[in-house]
Amino acid sequence: MRKKALLGVGLALFTGSAGTAQFASERAPGAAPVGLPVAAPRTQPAPLPGGLTPVGPGTAAPQVGGTKTAPAVSGGAYIPPSSGVQPVDYAAIPRPEPLPANVEIKTAIPANHEWLIKPEHGAYFIMVKSYVRPAKGSRDAAEDKGVSARELAEALAADIRQTYQVGAWLYEYISEERKAEARQIAAARQKAAAYAEQIRIQQQKSKLQNMEFLAPDNTLHIMTHNHRDQIGVLVGGFQTEADAQKALAKLKTWPAPKNDVLVDKIMSNGRDDRTAGAAILNPYATAFVVPNPSVPRATQLQGPRKLDPFIVKLNQGLPYNLLKATKGWTLAVKSFTAPVEIVNKDSDTSMMRKMGFSKGADALAAGAEQAESLAKALRAMKGPDGQSLNLEAFVLHTHSASLVTVGQFDGPDDPALNATKRLLTSLKAHVSEDQQGTRAAVNTPSVFDTIIPMPIPKRD
Repeated sequence: MRKKALLGVGLALFTGSAGTAQFASERAPGAAPVGLPVAAPRTQPAPLPGGLTPVGPGTAAPQVGGTKTAPAVSGGAYIPPSSGVQPVDYAAIPRPEPLPANVEIKTAIPANHEWLIKPEHGAYFIMVKSYVRPAKGSRDAAEDKGVSARELAEALAADIRQTYQVGAWLYEYISEERKAEARQIAAARQKAAAYAEQIRIQQQKSKLQNMEFLAPDNTLHIMTHNHRDQIGVLVGGFQTEADAQKALAKLKTWPAPKNDVLVDKIMSNGRDDRTAGAAILNPYATAFVVPNPSVPRATQLQGPRKLDPFIVKLNQGLPYNLLKATKGWTLAVKSFTAPVEIVNKDSDTSMMRKMGFSKGADALAAGAEQAESLAKALRAMKGPDGQSLNLEAFVLHTHSASLVTVGQFDGPDDPALNATKRLLTSLKAHVSEDQQGTRAAVNTPSVFDTIIPMPIPKRD
């Protein structure tokens, strides 16, 4: 009869920074769903109207012989008898190499995608729409069979390119949580490689000693977050912010995309309370200018920008004034760009007047009024348990828009900023296919589909 030995060092070796893992392979992206135009990534964009042309291109050997007795292990770990297989000296276990700072992260958009935005494409862009959907392979994706964020973004970009013959680009936002998780997985793989090497050595020793090797369970479970893909569609690029603002004025006149899968909707009851209607939200009407998101932030920010005294006066005395925040960063969640009449720089806060028939009456413009109302609603928002979410909302009125932000933070990498962003991303609009609200609509939009960290402007 052959001798048998059970290798009981699995746990000890694992706690000594060794372990193996079994990881699921990435799923291959499927074909475009029915109802979405087929993306043609090799299509070259034509110049923008009005002479505004996008810049950039379109696109260890086993040891044989006597074995030495291993030192005793603290904690009561099991050591096989001297006649059997001995665990390796702990000092001989190879330590994993230092983890690289830049770890490769699996993304929804491949790095070679011809519509992926790059620094050379321009300094400024127009953010049209951002799609936030469950990542493929996640738990949410198993329950939500709707279209993915990449498919929606590619379809909208294709529609813009084909309809308006301008450059439309894609940008995927990778959260700090995903980056940290990727580093943890890379560290686990390094431990797995070291542990697997020790198992191989023990297998070789067992074979040389004519013993049957009973391998331990080498499965390693890693806790992961339930991520959501966040992909934006941008038009451009432009060399200066002024050029981008000129193009934005034209872009806002575009009608909503004909494919209603690409737009958000608001359900409402009819006059008789028995019929329901859906109002389409035109993404072009809420577009805004942003710096190239693919350019590192340190390159974009060359010192604090001077704050226009007119902006200070415009926001003076308002209850949710962002300029009163004491910290340096906030999260921009919504931009309202309703028509606003600017009287002159020496006027008081009545310089913003509602466009229409209210001649001479001091009032906030429609967009500014909506921004103030949204900030008030966010501050009063409660969770499912009835407890306040403690969302500190602000408003910043500018020459052409009213911006709603949430929170104030020490920096773009502040853990509190990331936690607040996760909370805001999880807020969903309750949309139903029937009036009673019993059939939840597929592809329900998030309340905030574009959440961008931004520095808070400071007075001189």
